[in-house]
Amino acid sequence: MATTFEQRPPSLPPPRSETGAVGWMRANLFSTWYNSLLTAVLVILILAAVWFGGKWTVTDADWSVIGVLGGQMVIGQYNIESSCPGQNCFWRPQVGLLLVTVLFGMGWAVAGGGVARQIALAVAIVSAAFALLPYSFDEMGIDVRLLLMANLPAVFVGWAMARYTPLGTPKWVGILAVVFFLLTLVLLRGIEGIPGMQPVSVLHWGGITLNILLAVAGITLSLPIGIALALGRRSALPVVKLLCVVFIEVFRGVPLITLLFMSQVLVPLAFPEDLKPNSLIRAAIIITLFSSAYMAENIRGGLQAINPGQIEAARALGLPGWQTTLFISLPQAIRNVIPAIVGQFIALFKDTSLVYIIGMLDIVEISRAFIQGNTEYLSSAKELFIFLALVFWVFTYSMSYVSGRVERHLGVGQR
Repeated sequence: MATTFEQRPPSLPPPRSETGAVGWMRANLFSTWYNSLLTAVLVILILAAVWFGGKWTVTDADWSVIGVLGGQMVIGQYNIESSCPGQNCFWRPQVGLLLVTVLFGMGWAVAGGGVARQIALAVAIVSAAFALLPYSFDEMGIDVRLLLMANLPAVFVGWAMARYTPLGTPKWVGILAVVFFLLTLVLLRGIEGIPGMQPVSVLHWGGITLNILLAVAGITLSLPIGIALALGRRSALPVVKLLCVVFIEVFRGVPLITLLFMSQVLVPLAFPEDLKPNSLIRAAIIITLFSSAYMAENIRGGLQAINPGQIEAARALGLPGWQTTLFISLPQAIRNVIPAIVGQFIALFKDTSLVYIIGMLDIVEISRAFIQGNTEYLSSAKELFIFLALVFWVFTYSMSYVSGRVERHLGVGQR
């Protein structure tokens, strides 16, 4: 008997109203009458903000104060005559920037591209673009411009170093990061007796450079200290647990601005009489300890979220406690709380603007002091502080963007 098969008609594509941009808008913006109303109201508000904000930005705002401040927002009073006689110290922070660019290039090669490549190229291109600012050669000499332009080849030098030499490993990149940071501090501080390296007091360090230095030191040190405090708070040793709890609760219970005031008196007591720390070291210590207390609670939350069965399984396999913590509990805890850790890093970076309390001129304070001391620019204060807000937003959004990419790569929040 012959078998007949019924031929099914071909599947029709979904209607256009349910696919593409139209389908997305219908599902997310106009799914119900109240969603449609809310979308219309928001569109009107956004268009009004863009129209009036754009009009003020282009036609009414006076941005000349940004150009007048110029390099002071970057390095503060580092290269003025009173801090650097002859004003020939400009090259030292620029060489530090070149070292950073080389390091980003190495990170690009080690990470194999992706977000590391984007950051490395962005830093190099933006740094080199500063050489094209419309200043006269009296205000920005050819030597300054050449050093800034050198950041573009420097990123490829770093990439080649990591690609074709034994330095292209995460271990060496971490070691060189510490070495370059210390070398930058030496360059900025100077060495007595060496031509071109006359010492510059940290009281004259300022601008966004100061914010970045304090943030890098605080971020680098607060994470391991916070991990140690979190483990100590969960310790079975009563004395260790008590000390960690007291430290965490004291630093979390006192505002950072109060701690910075207290650093003028308390931090020198921890050093020998003939080795008094300067204001930069005092600020770095207080910011690091303050951030470590919050970091400890973030890490502790990650440790408590781990299923106890994993620790019991590790013990059943005969792993000692330190190996269980180091290779099983801690990596999972850090992975689980990456958003909280990065949030703390962002807060730390913004908190560096409080160092004006101890007489340091970060980018916010030097801008405020300029406006206060030059009354002809008082009407441009809003433009200046909008620009400062944009600067901080660029740094913090970059940290958040990198965090998001890392979370997606590690599958944070996915089962």
